Amino acid sequence: MVTSLVNNREASHLKLHLLSEGVTFTESFLEKFGCDFSLMEKRRAYNNSDDAHLDLQLRVPQEIIIGDVVIAVKHKKDSPWQLEFKESYYLSHYGKPVTLVSFPFRPLLFDQKTPKGIRCDAVANLYGGSSLAFFTPSTCYYFKNGFECKFCSLEPTRDNETTFVHTITPEVASDVFRIALSSDPNIFKQIMLVGGNIPDYNLGFKNNLRITKSLNKTQEHLPASKQLEIHIATMPPRDLELINEFSKLNARLTMNLEVFDDQIFEILCSGKARDYGRENLKRALQYASKTLPDKRVHSILIAGLEPISSTIEGIKTLVSMGVTPIINVFHSDRGSPLENLSQPSYENLLSVALELEKVYQQYELTPYWNGCGRNSLDFEALHGWFS
Repeated sequence: MVTSLVNNREASHLKLHLLSEGVTFTESFLEKFGCDFSLMEKRRAYNNSDDAHLDLQLRVPQEIIIGDVVIAVKHKKDSPWQLEFKESYYLSHYGKPVTLVSFPFRPLLFDQKTPKGIRCDAVANLYGGSSLAFFTPSTCYYFKNGFECKFCSLEPTRDNETTFVHTITPEVASDVFRIALSSDPNIFKQIMLVGGNIPDYNLGFKNNLRITKSLNKTQEHLPASKQLEIHIATMPPRDLELINEFSKLNARLTMNLEVFDDQIFEILCSGKARDYGRENLKRALQYASKTLPDKRVHSILIAGLEPISSTIEGIKTLVSMGVTPIINVFHSDRGSPLENLSQPSYENLLSVALELEKVYQQYELTPYWNGCGRNSLDFEALHGWFS
């Protein structure tokens, strides 16, 4: 049994391994975690990155915490990494103990109800141990005609999930947030808005604006240092002037390129390419970066969906546009067209991480997920833990 904890640099490299190679669970771990209800269980709000060998009825963790590093848990049957329990929770490699691990606590919020009787855990999720996450809308119209992003498992995941409400209004989000501030004052460090797409891009963007304004109003009585920043992931509007409203909000905005290579984007994100357009997406990013202050515009590139050299070129290009790059690691989601695509290797991820580290430190960028990005490499890159 292991009794020590590795440092943040070693934990960051373990993160690359686990995002690449996944993890399995021993029987002792499943038995202990299954009845440890103080810890956060995996809730598949919009994706399922566990392979088909995992029984979805098992109670398993969403994230591992090692020091200050948060790592997504992705079950892969043949992984050399195991989560074990013997007096303590720990990670092993081919059965050899490596480090102690911990897990996010389950918020008290989840057992509460709003004034209208809606369960809070049907409205919000806990992402990365510290982000209060709202997913709305719960569907994406790209799926209707087979134009969904090929790495997305939203529809098959939600087909098997009835826990979460379909659409979240500003009033419901604020009711849940108000309860969260009183029930779990020390857990949440930021708020995340993310969801599927509707055909009216202006309306989808306005819906996020309305929720953001309502959440900001809910916490306006708090000192500025205690107010939670709101992070919105969305497709851009047709009317780019709607982005101007963000300049008045305590919020960050990400509009995602997904991959840097234009031709790969056309193949993997056919709905976005057809209905909004690749050049329009780039134009929206450029507009936002010039409109919003304090480097508050971000864009995700998914490592593992294109050659690593292309991802690295994308990092540099986004920075030159005034956009902060986010590197998420591809996960082969169950039910998606890319379910059987191999994960990127540790070596390739390290190459991307080192390049990301250079630009984050050189330009003093701020991660989109500040210490809770379970699939992203930004927080660790900012701190120089990869080099």
